[in-house]
Amino acid sequence: MKELVIKNGLLVSPANGYRRTRKDILVRNGRIAAVEDEIAWEGEAVDAAGCLVTPGFIDIHTHCYPKAFLGLSPDVLGIERGATAILDAGSSGADTYEDFRENYIKKSRTKVFTLLNVSKEGLLRGHELDSMEKLDEAALKAMVKKYPDEIVGLKARASASVVGEMGLKPIEEAARIAKEIGKPLMVHVGNYPPALTEVLKLLDKKDIVTHAYHGKKGGILTDTGEIIPEALEARERGVLFDVGHGVASFSLRVFEKALAKGFDTDLISTDLHVENYEGPVYNLAAVVSKVTACGEPLEEAVHKCTCAPARHYGLADLGEIKPGYVADLNVLELAPCREQVQDSIGDTIELSEKLVIKKTIYSRGEQSEIFEQNP
Repeated sequence: MKELVIKNGLLVSPANGYRRTRKDILVRNGRIAAVEDEIAWEGEAVDAAGCLVTPGFIDIHTHCYPKAFLGLSPDVLGIERGATAILDAGSSGADTYEDFRENYIKKSRTKVFTLLNVSKEGLLRGHELDSMEKLDEAALKAMVKKYPDEIVGLKARASASVVGEMGLKPIEEAARIAKEIGKPLMVHVGNYPPALTEVLKLLDKKDIVTHAYHGKKGGILTDTGEIIPEALEARERGVLFDVGHGVASFSLRVFEKALAKGFDTDLISTDLHVENYEGPVYNLAAVVSKVTACGEPLEEAVHKCTCAPARHYGLADLGEIKPGYVADLNVLELAPCREQVQDSIGDTIELSEKLVIKKTIYSRGEQSEIFEQNP
């Protein structure tokens, strides 16, 4: 369709001054044409009375290259879960990106951007950084140069099971290359070693630590429950911290303690893949519900998976409810409940309310479509 009005919604888009603000939205030719108190309309409409309307979610950590281990198709992890744009976080490398691009990205309804793995093979087999022979700097730089608007950053996993005896060396190389090509580096932190304290020393402005609030040894908290000094120093340098829930990488207790110490997350992502998309992660709405139960304001949580990632990665005209922007939107219910939900390590928290995605409006070119979500 080329024209649509979303009526009576409570808009949540803090960057545009909307904090559950009742407005109508006119969509025309794939773009937001107007945001008004009342739009007289007799054409196709979505009645969002009693619902929140947000920008389409932008999930910066997914695995949507089906040929890689853990991978699922982009639309299963994107549109079908309320994310109108997703970033694949390192599933492909210099040797595999063009296959991913031709056979999956170009055929998806979801907008897909890529964090290219510094390993040339990506995540075809795992253990992708246990040998420096798996890095091909020239090929990586050539691929980024060829697709500069599609490859928006680099990815490296800093876990003992990935780097093996190489330790920090692959991460040091990844940080150097990222700085040289002017793209941010996302680093997965997990099983110690290396410790987060050592990884953080390598990162600079705009780089991202994902799985920042895991509950494993060598994480963001000291033994006495304080924020490690290296994290505070990294934040001062402009390093960002991301939830990256995943199957084994988010602790409710760690996040609550960090929040109480004033060390809030900068970004919220899922790390969705084949082992967690049916639980405990599900989608970004479910992750947002968990972090708000820990004390994160809902409006700020929405910002951290819409406008904040769009601005960080330079995703033009995405992530805001603003005339001229791409008409990617979610209609959600904030449903009262008493429901126990689980993090990655088995701890639970009771939700008093949860976000439920009802409809996703997504646009390609001048066409917009409505995807009816299945709660």
